[in-house]
Amino acid sequence: MNLRSWLVLAAIAVAMAGGYSVSCWWWPWAACRRCEGAGKLARGDGKVFRSCPRCKATGRRLRAGRWLYHTFSGKEPPSWG
Repeated sequence: MNLRSWLVLAAIAVAMAGGYSVSCWWWPWAACRRCEGAGKLARGDGKVFRSCPRCKATGRRLRAGRWLYHTFSGKEPPSWG
């Protein structure tokens, strides 16, 4: 590959990283992976429910990019609710 191809590839990577960081800023929350956004977990037969311990019954989790931002900047993550 020549230099021009590498520059195009680098520009695409920077654009994708910028787009992801803007989307993490705009939508910091995603659905919890354990309860799939419901905030509760069901027993196998579906009759008994309990609160999801991972998301604390909110159904949301902080996205990876937003979590990294708060970890390295030393800021507190936004609270849900």
